[in-house]
Amino acid sequence: MTDGTIQGTTEEAMQATGCRTRFAGLLAPGLPADRLGRLALALRLPPVQAPAGPAPLAVLLAGDGSAVPDSDTLWLPPVAAWIEPPAGTGASDPTAQLAALVADAAASDLYLNLTTATAHDLQLGGRLLAALSARHPLEGDRRDDLELALHEAVSNALVHGNLGVAGMKELSAKELERFSRDLGDRLADPVLAGRRIVVTLRIDPAENGRPLATVEITDEGAGFTPGPRASSGASGRGLELIGSIVDGLAIEDGGRRIRLRFRL
Repeated sequence: MTDGTIQGTTEEAMQATGCRTRFAGLLAPGLPADRLGRLALALRLPPVQAPAGPAPLAVLLAGDGSAVPDSDTLWLPPVAAWIEPPAGTGASDPTAQLAALVADAAASDLYLNLTTATAHDLQLGGRLLAALSARHPLEGDRRDDLELALHEAVSNALVHGNLGVAGMKELSAKELERFSRDLGDRLADPVLAGRRIVVTLRIDPAENGRPLATVEITDEGAGFTPGPRASSGASGRGLELIGSIVDGLAIEDGGRRIRLRFRL
């Protein structure tokens, strides 16, 4: 696939999904310079060395276990997307796949697409809240509550969704040991560790003047069907907790996608 075809595909996807964010460049602290250069050329986005200026940037995460960025500046404006480039298998073109992810990112105000292994090394709930509150300041109990809801939803997608680890049924040393063992075993499985988590965030004005944030978190797990009570035991999907915090909650795609809505 030529660079022009990749760019055309990206533009068509952006038009089809609706473009909210136009990226001005790529930042990839964990990728070799030659690979970043090739990707930037194919996507027609200039490589940048550090976040600067108001124009939105996309960060590419290497995802090799040693290059996950922990710098706070990489999770604040102007960065608006965090994408782990796909490895590509068989006849798949990883650059074309990346172009499609960038097009998906352009349809949101904030976007995140990572493998489970990479996402597990990051405190995504806190990272997302920092990115959001840098655009719309949140304070006090409201900030703490939203961080808790985001953390719970992301953790559910990673642990119970992509990794398929059952929650603790009781508070006991035996259950904690079982949970920790299962978590480690599933993370060591390259198939499960390679499953993706996708987070999109859109901010829209509300009639009462308070912006409305919509967060969608999608995993690649087996899904689930919420029962009469959303959570049980010592740990679980915690939907009751999330629902008590946010202003709207929906479960879609057989339990593989959760949509949260809350006023800022």
